[in-house]
Amino acid sequence: MDGFLLTALVKEISATLAQGNRGLPVGKIAATGRDTVTLDLGQRGRRWLVLAARPHDSRFYLTEHPPQGDNAVGEPPFVARLRKALRGARLVGLAKVPTERSVTLTLDGFNTAEQPTRWLLRHDLTGRYANLWLLTEDETVVDALRPWDGAPGDPYRSPTGPAARRLAWDAVTPDMLPETTAALAQFLLEHLQGCRPSVAREVAFRAQSGTVWAAFADVRAELLRPTAFFLYKKPEGWELSPVQLTHAPDTLVKTFPSAREAVAALFDHLERQTTQAAQLRQWRRAATTWRRRLERALHKLDQATAAAQNAEQWRRWGELLYANLATARRTPAGVEVVDYYAPEQPTILIPLPSAAEDLVAAAQHYFHRYQRAQRTLETNAARRATLVQDLATAIQLEQQAATAGNTEAPPNWLAELRTRLPFDLRPREPAATDSSRLREQNDWTGLRRYRGPAGYEIVVGRTAHDNDRLTFTLARPHDLWLHTADYPGAHVIIRNPQRNPIPPQVVLAAAELAAYFSQAKQAGRVDVRVAERRHVARPRRGAPGQALVRRSRTVTVTPREVLPRLA
Repeated sequence: MDGFLLTALVKEISATLAQGNRGLPVGKIAATGRDTVTLDLGQRGRRWLVLAARPHDSRFYLTEHPPQGDNAVGEPPFVARLRKALRGARLVGLAKVPTERSVTLTLDGFNTAEQPTRWLLRHDLTGRYANLWLLTEDETVVDALRPWDGAPGDPYRSPTGPAARRLAWDAVTPDMLPETTAALAQFLLEHLQGCRPSVAREVAFRAQSGTVWAAFADVRAELLRPTAFFLYKKPEGWELSPVQLTHAPDTLVKTFPSAREAVAALFDHLERQTTQAAQLRQWRRAATTWRRRLERALHKLDQATAAAQNAEQWRRWGELLYANLATARRTPAGVEVVDYYAPEQPTILIPLPSAAEDLVAAAQHYFHRYQRAQRTLETNAARRATLVQDLATAIQLEQQAATAGNTEAPPNWLAELRTRLPFDLRPREPAATDSSRLREQNDWTGLRRYRGPAGYEIVVGRTAHDNDRLTFTLARPHDLWLHTADYPGAHVIIRNPQRNPIPPQVVLAAAELAAYFSQAKQAGRVDVRVAERRHVARPRRGAPGQALVRRSRTVTVTPREVLPRLA
């Protein structure tokens, strides 16, 4: 992220902080990578602040979709220290450090003695010096995410680099700029802070149709006071800019009205791209493993077929043993018999499974081997044809996977590999993202919804799957759950988002619905069990809609449906 995007993003988040009297509460603090920390700001609609201190890939953005954590990476000790320090803290200030790509978060929290104190969370996004620091109010280092040249208790020292010695954009005057557009882009890259190659090319491009100073002034105004943000997809990668790049109009993907939306969209896309690339690598390795497995199976099959080629010899040995039962002569290496199949009828040696083996048993042994070999030759021929066909497909898919790029749309080879690959070789598909899980937890479609007394909402399931989803996905722990005591029926939920005691008339109205939508509908009086949702569990290996109730009470009602329907 460059300094201009960072400045615009900090201004927008600071405006959000200014709307509250005491800032925003800091909720869950999690490590979503080796060098990434996510803060749950507890805002309405939920917002997560992502602080990534990766060398040359640092990120600072606010998103509605919490990044997925890397389970293979352990939690850094810094996260535990940060979680302890910021317990109960509130984010009250946010500022970008001038001339540096660094952001300082000011948080009001408590110290180890539970006394109010102020913490500073400094996020440096400066190349290889990227880091995340926990500081005291006087900027003393408490801890850092990545190793640093110092120790806790030392004063914080900001990283310095060549950019700090360059000119600020608002310090440039017309006499400083080159007169020709050919040298303009090189001058901007060498002397101005945070000037990217695309911005320098844009100034030079605009100067071709006007004056150098006018082109520079226009681009500077867009950088310092952006009105929109533009996402471009270039051959070298994605680029987000507050300047509209008129020299590359074909690469524009989307325009955003705010820096927060633009940065979140970019990094969410990069996270999805990284996850997809990892999945594609797993499928490529699976294709290679499948090909090697087929090659080994084909090799073993050919070995078994070659061994079965001696079937006629085993049949012949069995018949000769029967024909020479009276004349055969045992030797340490086997038994000598007359070969009646040869014209000269020579004496040959037939090996025995053991020195004391009975000749009749030995003959039957060779006959069994002959029969097995015959079956092997028949089945191996069909099996080999299938293996050869599968191996050709595996080689083709492996070659396609090796040359395919990481595209957003699943390539054809991946779709075919998903259907052809053995089940034990298929990589695990990624779990549902938190955003999709949240959408699922708010999807009340397909359910009967009623307006109960005192304004409470009562929801009734229709099918077994609806009951299961209603109870174990949609309902919250303090909602009330109702079901007929002795009859199959619908699950009923009384929604209780405020966690207040639910009036008895609401419980009775919901119990009447539970009795009405059950097999006891025609009964006069029906017992209905009432429990808090947190006391209801899904039985292990149970069918959809089954539930175990740990603690409940019973009310007796008459089945009826008199409440007004909402949906």
